Amino acid sequence: MKRWLLKRTKIDTAAMARDLGIRRATAAVLANRELSSRQAARSFLYGGTAALGNPLEMKDFSQAVSLLAEAIRAGKRIAVYGDYDVDGVMSTSILYQTILRCGGNAVFYLPHRQKEGYGLNLRAVEQLAAEGIEVLFTCDNGIAALQEIALAKEKGMTVVVLDHHEPGFRGEGEERRDILPAADAIIDPKQRACPYPFKQMCAGGLSYYFAHHLLQIFEITDEGLERQLLTFAGIATVCDIVDLLGENRALVQMGLAEIGKTENIGLRVLIEEAGLSDKVISEYHIGFIIGPCINATGRLESGRLAVELFCTQNEKEAREKARHLVMLNAERKQLTEEAAERADIALQEGDALQDRVLVLYDAEIHESIAGIVAGRIKDKYYRPTILITGSEDGAKGSGRSIEGYHLFEALFANRDLFTRFGGHAMAAGLSLPVENIPVLRRRLNEGCTLTEEQMIPILRLEDALSFAEIDLGLAKELQTLAPFGKGNPAPLFASKGIHADRVDLIGKNKDILRLTLSEPENGIRLSAISFDGYEPLREMLKALYPAEDCDKIINSGLLPQLLDIVYSIEINSYRGRSNVQLILKDFRFAK
Repeated sequence: MKRWLLKRTKIDTAAMARDLGIRRATAAVLANRELSSRQAARSFLYGGTAALGNPLEMKDFSQAVSLLAEAIRAGKRIAVYGDYDVDGVMSTSILYQTILRCGGNAVFYLPHRQKEGYGLNLRAVEQLAAEGIEVLFTCDNGIAALQEIALAKEKGMTVVVLDHHEPGFRGEGEERRDILPAADAIIDPKQRACPYPFKQMCAGGLSYYFAHHLLQIFEITDEGLERQLLTFAGIATVCDIVDLLGENRALVQMGLAEIGKTENIGLRVLIEEAGLSDKVISEYHIGFIIGPCINATGRLESGRLAVELFCTQNEKEAREKARHLVMLNAERKQLTEEAAERADIALQEGDALQDRVLVLYDAEIHESIAGIVAGRIKDKYYRPTILITGSEDGAKGSGRSIEGYHLFEALFANRDLFTRFGGHAMAAGLSLPVENIPVLRRRLNEGCTLTEEQMIPILRLEDALSFAEIDLGLAKELQTLAPFGKGNPAPLFASKGIHADRVDLIGKNKDILRLTLSEPENGIRLSAISFDGYEPLREMLKALYPAEDCDKIINSGLLPQLLDIVYSIEINSYRGRSNVQLILKDFRFAK
């Protein structure tokens, strides 16, 4: 069961459509993204550099760039300290290559997930100090590293933090005050003292801005490098699942425009080894194929491998590393499938399904895939989920949340239970003693205010359409709203009282529905497909007819009831011909 919620807007979408020369349905999507002005709508539609902001408005941005420029000129040893996920890998690659291009003496350091965990750690700071590092530049981490950065300062290092995670805080409501590390400069738009209006960038986007300005300071014009860094920022932005609006959307649009012709040897061979060399690469390919290959190194071995891939100039070396990434990702997939099945069985056999926040412990699940498995469980049961696994020093977990439950704030309220934690509203990581796990489960559920309704998945609808409004022109126009993702989901529409003129079962297992639909009022017919609708349709029919008749009704090819449907509008191309096809996301019998 899903909730259908029609988005509401006060904007006159018919007038907006006339003003911009677009379809009313497209105008409804723009209005639902709160793009009410002509300028905002055009910026969204056509993007480009005009949609990018001025990072010099960020707190400490100018100071941080100046500190790095001075360190480069002085020949100081600089360490770029990143993270092992895609955002951390791409941020590290962007900053490390740019510092080298500006003549800097730089190394990069990515913590080992299993041995060191997320973010800065005291042992790494000691090691870097022993190696003569004078400038510590963290990216995609650092905002919560109070003790570690204090040690770095004691060791005489200049410390610059570039992060996008939520800082810790004291107080409540308007009285909240950030708890920040004693770094020399902190770039993080989520700082309360940062006036930058766009708060949703990932570290890759922030790193691109930083690199761009550092190159300007050194008066370096290198269009090839700029395009490469832009592509890296776009990959990071897609994979870190930040809102694909505003500056994020522009970065992804421009990055996608460059990725197919990339001059970066490592990225090119990774695209080839992943079987994408003949594809027009979209946000889908980045999020579900390229990104997981990059992530797999940090999950199963070390994220250093991915940074080395993107920084090498040797094609043979790049090919070997890219093949290894693809192999690791295949291994990660297998581990994930097995772990998700284990977690689901344990969940159903235990008593956790009575909870509104699922806290699961399985010491045998590989800690590197805990977040993926938590996401699978969250999607299936639509509840905030934390999966905790065994580690060398206690237990580690990753959490994934749902709309209406701010996971980071929930963990922050119970910070006394953790040795480390961090994250944001929808995802978080944590470390804690094993004996604290049942306490965490009890506290999170006692403090949870989610209602029963909030734990029903939501389908947010852009508009209700007549079939008369749907044609190939609209489908093509809607494609211009891509890239789709968080904050800019692929548009869903609804139509009521639709007749199913024909139903066919297709696919290897005959469980995919192919339908011919018509609107009784005007007789307009459209083809549709439902990839997961067979079982729901049987359940709907069983509520009205004897169970033994349900398959007979489906196999007859004609449904006896009108349907209300939710769908996306796609283009189906076959043998040079294109036509509109609705992809059904949900349906129910009309009342």
